[in-house]
Amino acid sequence: METLPDEQTMLEILELAKDFEHSTRELSEQSMAIAIAYEKQVRESQETQSKPATI
Repeated sequence: METLPDEQTMLEILELAKDFEHSTRELSEQSMAIAIAYEKQVRESQETQSKPATI
């Protein structure tokens, strides 16, 4: 039967998990900001292309 890691090891694993969660959250926020900026750029580009040309 397997035994659980000692308390110090469990605390280290918990700290690593917290760091990973923090990094993942930051990456998600950065990705969302990029997606929003790209979506805005595409929308503006489409609006510009759909306007009739005036000479």
